[in-house]
Amino acid sequence: MPEESSVAGATRIKRNTACTSCRDAKVRCNPSQNPSQPCQRCLKLNLQCVVDKTHKRVSRKSKLDELVQEIQSIKQSVGDRPTTQQNTALPSTFKDQAMPRIGMPSPDLSRLSVSHSSNHATTTSTGLTPAPTFVIEANVEPSLSRALGNMPFSGPDIDFYFMKYFEHFHPYMPIVRHRDPNKLYETGGVLFWTIIMIACRRYARDPKALSFLTEAVRAEMFSAISKLPLSIHVVNALILVSTWVFPDVRFINDPTSIFSGVIMNAALLLGIHSGKGSHPEYSIGMFQNNFSDEEAHYTWAGYCITAQRQVLSVRLPPVGSIFNQTVQNVIDGNTPFHVSGSFRVLLECQKYANRVSKTMAACLDETRGVSSHLVRHLEDEFDHIRGLICSERADDLDRWNALLVQLEIQAYYLIPLPGYNAENLKRNVIRAYTTAQTVVQVALELEKSHGFLKHMPHFYFRSLLSAYCIIYKVLRSAYMDFLDRAQAEQAANEVIKSCRQSVVMDADLPERLGNLLESIWNWAQLVRWHEEPVSIFSHRLSASIVFDCLKRWKSDMDSRPKSQPPPANGTETPAAIMVPDPLANIDWSFMDDFDWNIEPTLLGPGIAPGIAP
Repeated sequence: MPEESSVAGATRIKRNTACTSCRDAKVRCNPSQNPSQPCQRCLKLNLQCVVDKTHKRVSRKSKLDELVQEIQSIKQSVGDRPTTQQNTALPSTFKDQAMPRIGMPSPDLSRLSVSHSSNHATTTSTGLTPAPTFVIEANVEPSLSRALGNMPFSGPDIDFYFMKYFEHFHPYMPIVRHRDPNKLYETGGVLFWTIIMIACRRYARDPKALSFLTEAVRAEMFSAISKLPLSIHVVNALILVSTWVFPDVRFINDPTSIFSGVIMNAALLLGIHSGKGSHPEYSIGMFQNNFSDEEAHYTWAGYCITAQRQVLSVRLPPVGSIFNQTVQNVIDGNTPFHVSGSFRVLLECQKYANRVSKTMAACLDETRGVSSHLVRHLEDEFDHIRGLICSERADDLDRWNALLVQLEIQAYYLIPLPGYNAENLKRNVIRAYTTAQTVVQVALELEKSHGFLKHMPHFYFRSLLSAYCIIYKVLRSAYMDFLDRAQAEQAANEVIKSCRQSVVMDADLPERLGNLLESIWNWAQLVRWHEEPVSIFSHRLSASIVFDCLKRWKSDMDSRPKSQPPPANGTETPAAIMVPDPLANIDWSFMDDFDWNIEPTLLGPGIAPGIAP
C-alpha cells in the first residue's frame, strides 16, 4: 500500500494555486509532472495554462481571451500602418461610481474608419462614429453612373454618398459587409438605392434627391417584398429602412412593423437565423444562398435590434423568441470575425428589453397594472447586467443605450396596480423622472460631441418622446410643489430642441412632433394641474405613457369653452387676448395618426384659451 500511494503521488504535483483556465471553469486543476507542461485539462482542450495567484474569476463577457481576440482582430485590420494618436476618451456623463465595472481598458478606437479605396484599413479622424466597424474590403473601382426613374446619379456622386453613409450612418447598424457600389448594384438595386437615400438625409447634393428617393425606394421596396424568395440584400435594405425610416411617415402608418414580419420570415427561410452561410439544409429549390457566416450573423443581429425597437415603439407584445444562440455568440464575442463593442452592447440591451416586454405583457394581460416590486426587481437585475456590459471600455453611446433600457423599465412605475401606495408611487415616479431628464441631457451632449441627433436611428427618436411624456406627466402632478419647476421646464424644452435638430426635410416626423410638443408645452404654461402621474392606458406596455399624455391633452382641448362674446366697440381688449395661442403653430394633421378629430374652434388665429375668434 505505501508503494502504491507513492506511485500515485508521483503522477501529481502538489500546487496551492490552480491555473487561470481551471479557476474560471471552477474545476479541479491537475498539473503535469513537468512544470513546463500545461495541466491535464488545458492540454486536452488546447488552452493556455497560466498560473497567476492574483487572478480572479470574472464574467465571461470580459475574459482575457476575449480582449486578446479583439486586439488581434484590430491588429490584423490595421496592419503594419502606424495608428493615429490615441484620442482622449469622452467624459462619462452618467457613470455610476457605485456600479461595479469589469474588464480592462482598451485603446480608444472611436476615430478609426476603413478606407474604401484600398485593401488595407487606414486610420482617419472622423469624430462622428460611435465605434469602429470593419467592412469586408475588395478592390473598389470608381462607381458607374446610375439612374433611378428620371433622376440620374453620376459616379462621383454615388461614391460621395457611399462614403458619407459608411462614415456617419453605418456604425449605428453595421449590417452591410460590402461597400463596393458597383457590386451592390449588381446584387440588387434595392439595397444600393437605400444606402443612397439614407446618405441623402443629411448630405444630398441635389435638394430634390431625398424626396424623390423616398418615393422611389418605397415603391421599389414594396415591389421587392412581393417576390419570393427575398435575398439577403433585400433583407438588409428592409433593416436599414426600419432603422432610418422614410422621413414622411406617421407614427401609426410606420411600415416598420410590416417590414419586421417580412424580415423574420425571409430570414428564417434562408437560414440566416442559424448564423451559417450557404447552409445546405436551407439551400433547397429556389431558396439558395451564398452569403457568408459573417453576413448571416450581422443581418440576424440587426433584425433582432430593429424588431425589438419596433415592439418598444408600438408597445405590443413581442412575437417569438428571436434572441437565439446566434445572437448570444455575437454578444459574447464567440465569432471568428470582429464585432464592434458598441454593436454588442446595443444587442445585449435589446435582449434584456425583450425579456422586460414579455414579462410586462404577461402581467398586463391579467391585471390593470404592474407591481412596483416586479419593476424594481427588473431594474436591479439590469443594474447588475449594465455593470458587466458597460465596463471602462464602454463609451457614452453604450451607456446611453443602457440608460434607455433603464427608462423603459422605470416607465412601468407609472402603471401601478390598483390600490397603490401614494408615497411609494411618488418615490418611484421621481426615479423615472430623473432618468428621463438624464436621457435628454445625454442626447444633447452626444449631439455636441458626435453629431448624434443628425444621424441617429429612428428608434432613438421615439425614446426621446417617451422621456418627454414622463417629464410632462410629472409637470401635471402635485410633485411640482417640491420639485424644481425650472429644471423640469428646461428638460421639456430640450426635447423640443432635439426634435428641431433631428429634422431632415420639411414636414417630416420630427418637425411635426416638435410642433405638437411645443403646443403641449405652451398650454402647460397657462394651466396648473395636481393629478397623480398615473396612466389611464395599460395595455400598450410602456407606450401607455405616450398615449395617456396625448389623450389627456386632447381632453383639455375639448374642455375649453368654444366661444366668448367679443368686446363692445370702443372698449379695451382684455389682456387675455394678447396671450399667444399655444395651438397657433401646431400641425393638426399629426393628430390624424391617432384618428382624433379636433374641433374647428381650436384652429383659429392666435387667441387666448377660452376665447374663440
